[in-house]
Amino acid sequence: MNKILLSAVVVTAALATFADSTNKDDPRDKYSTDGWKLTWSEEFNGTGTPSREVWNPEVGFVRNQEPQYYTDMREENCSQKDGSLVITARKEQWPNPEYKDRKLGGWKRQQEFAKYTSADIVTKRSFLYGRIEVRAQMPGGQGAWPAIWMLGDCLRKDKSNPEYYNWPACGEIDIVEIWGNNPCRVAACLHTSKHGKEHIKPNDFHTVTGGGDRSFKGEGEKPYEGFHTYTLDWYEDKLVMFYDGKPYCSARLERSDWPEGGNPFRKPHFLLLNLALGGFGNKVVDEDWTDPKTGKVVPAAKFPMEMKIDYVRYYEKPK
Repeated sequence: MNKILLSAVVVTAALATFADSTNKDDPRDKYSTDGWKLTWSEEFNGTGTPSREVWNPEVGFVRNQEPQYYTDMREENCSQKDGSLVITARKEQWPNPEYKDRKLGGWKRQQEFAKYTSADIVTKRSFLYGRIEVRAQMPGGQGAWPAIWMLGDCLRKDKSNPEYYNWPACGEIDIVEIWGNNPCRVAACLHTSKHGKEHIKPNDFHTVTGGGDRSFKGEGEKPYEGFHTYTLDWYEDKLVMFYDGKPYCSARLERSDWPEGGNPFRKPHFLLLNLALGGFGNKVVDEDWTDPKTGKVVPAAKFPMEMKIDYVRYYEKPK
């Protein structure tokens, strides 16, 4: 999800590389409920906004130069209804309190008003290994960019703490991302640094170490038609991801080992649920627009957009 420094070519190539990495001889590459014990869940059965004892909101223009402004647990953008969390992206003018004179620079400060609002919530707790399962209904229209993903808990430490690692060294696990211009494709990706603490080296810091994608277009399979289950099985040596029990990613963790030792995917991560806009050719336009390079018509984005989450559940496997 945190792709501001990446190109679509790099990510697409990485997904293709790992899309068929399942091992027919490894039973973990097949979905099973055997042995998993539910130890934590968020069922979203309440009313109003989700509990601040469980979730923190990200607020403002946050990453990737995305056009949406994430509001602070505002019911119009993030509320519990009929047993589900509904994250809603809206087309509306919203003041940006960080706005400054353009001469001061910084994309977060250059807009006095946002044109769109949405929500992004983050678990206060973190996870290490086990199964994370999310049942969700995704939006499918042009411009939508919903995601269920994780970042290393070290990112939340004070920058003076020796255990602090910035992105991408903190590790990023994209359980699923969907771009609205290709709404039947579910994609997973693992991001980290090539050199751990030395990730500040220019042009030699970021790497994609795993991923996969599949398209689901059959009757009852489309991510935007009804609820579907996204599963991450996280072991000490690999990650496997499933869509309604069908695998679309299997990645071995040693691919992410740093030369000097360490691996971000053997450390705790927290979970994020968000509905962003844009990303990788998924242009957000207010009116139908013809791309002069391709001649293709990009349809106007339709608002409001909704991402619905029925539940988030965490399982452990007894040792």
